[in-house]
Amino acid sequence: MPRLLALLILIANLAGCTGFLDLKHDLKTYQDTITHVSGTLAAPDCPSCAILVVALDKQGQPLSYKVFEHPGRFDILVSPRAAKLFVFQDINHDIAFNPGEPYAPHTLPSAHPDGTPLTGIDLKLSAASSPPPAGTYPDGNLFALRNRLVAGIDVQLGSVAKLNEARFDPERASMGMWQPMQFLKAGLSGIYFLEDYSPNKTPVLFVHGINGTPRDFAELVSRIDRNTYQPWLFYYPSGLEIPTIGDALLNMLNELRQERHFNDLHIVAHSMGGLVSRSLLNTCRLESECDFVRTFTSISSPFGGAQAAKSGVEYAPVVMPVWRSMSPEGPFLTDLFSTPLPAGVEHHILFGFRNVATLSATSGDGTIPLDSQLRHAAQQQAASLRGYDEDHLSILRSELTGTYVNAILSRVPPRQP
Repeated sequence: MPRLLALLILIANLAGCTGFLDLKHDLKTYQDTITHVSGTLAAPDCPSCAILVVALDKQGQPLSYKVFEHPGRFDILVSPRAAKLFVFQDINHDIAFNPGEPYAPHTLPSAHPDGTPLTGIDLKLSAASSPPPAGTYPDGNLFALRNRLVAGIDVQLGSVAKLNEARFDPERASMGMWQPMQFLKAGLSGIYFLEDYSPNKTPVLFVHGINGTPRDFAELVSRIDRNTYQPWLFYYPSGLEIPTIGDALLNMLNELRQERHFNDLHIVAHSMGGLVSRSLLNTCRLESECDFVRTFTSISSPFGGAQAAKSGVEYAPVVMPVWRSMSPEGPFLTDLFSTPLPAGVEHHILFGFRNVATLSATSGDGTIPLDSQLRHAAQQQAASLRGYDEDHLSILRSELTGTYVNAILSRVPPRQP
């Protein structure tokens, strides 16, 4: 058995969980709880109007919803209890359906096997002279119903938190790897604020890596100019596949933009968080969304993948979904840089080269080899490249890192409202 796989199994045991047995049970719960629904949306021309896709049960109660900035491709995760979709164009910008707004209803199959995707659903929104019948559309502001989502999952959007709270403890990070569904059901996932939202400060979104939490950024956040910027913290179960995480992040940002109306946002990501962020940006480019993103700074990110993940896919008794995304020869990493960055977004690569690992002679930061951090395709699309004599975690605590991140942020003037 390869040494790297042995290390993965050791990590599972040291985490204090039953490791692969927990993972197997959790993934079965995930598959039994969520169905993927996708198709296309056509709507009247309204560049500033978001489109909301809402999954309803038989009684017309909302089970989940997703925000899209423009017509085009859509996909949404729904509960097997979902009986229909209701899609509307939010002309009033209040995240609620109002009479006169273009809409389209759609009835889902009466029986859709758990986990089996429903594809090819093409919906054309149009305004009607009379509103749809009661019970066929969501009533009220959907943002206020966030705790009524797929399988009762509560996603935090704009909750003010402190980094020393128990929800950001390392044990929670381990849950996000080995029991991602339990992590979601515990209401941990989402975008947290460290202060009340201010329209006069530009958001900086921090995205942690695998087996990480927002607390990893504590010292870097403390170095950010808090008079100009407001830290936002994306917290997610890192055991899921990266495209799934990136898609969830896009939906959260679209919702927050509808609610907060911010014009600019910067992304600072560590380790695998850089892959999550790049996945997000690829979707933004393909779907002409997220024009609010200004810069993307990745720190010690494995753009070339990890051999340990490949070993896990090949030999582990249960495959953690994220390993497929992290496998160097897998389709996700193969295609990661085939899509250019969205217009106007600068990518800045920060990497570490202090190898403190005792089991590896490979150059790198002790966790991620240099050839993975400095993948040629990533360098080709980068605006800057900066190396530090730091290991995988100490780079987040470095004063030099904080100084350079502040310099990146300050080079981009905020847009006028």
